[in-house]
Amino acid sequence: MTDIEEKALALLNEVLVERGYAPYSRLSRDSEYVIEALCRAIEAHEVFKQEVSDAVEGYFQPPNYLGKFNDTLGRFIIPKPKPDPLVRIINEVIYAQPDGDINEATMAKGIRAALDAVGLEIREKGETK
Repeated sequence: MTDIEEKALALLNEVLVERGYAPYSRLSRDSEYVIEALCRAIEAHEVFKQEVSDAVEGYFQPPNYLGKFNDTLGRFIIPKPKPDPLVRIINEVIYAQPDGDINEATMAKGIRAALDAVGLEIREKGETK
C-alpha cells in the first residue's frame, strides 16, 4: 500500500468509526471510484504542500534569509525525503553489468563494496558488531 493509500485509508476509517461503522482493513483504488477520487485529492494536496514548503525553504536561502521569520515560517518546510541508498547502489551495480552477462556473485560483491563505501553493511537481525 502506498503512502497516499495509507492516508486515504486512515481518513476513510476515521469517518467510518465516527459514524458507527466498522473500519476497512484495506482499500482498492482499482475497484472503487470514490477511493480513487479520495487518493487523487490527497495526492494533489501533498503536491501543494510540497510546493509551499519549497517556496518557504527558497525564501530562507541567502541572500533572502531573514532569521527572525524562521520561527514563524519554518514549520511549513517539509523535509525532502532522503533517497534510499540501497536503491541507488543496486541501480549502480546492475547498470555496471555488461548486457546479458548477469553474474550474481559479481553483483553481490559489487553491492557489498558499494555499501561499505557509504558506511552501510549487511548483517543478520540482532547481530552486534
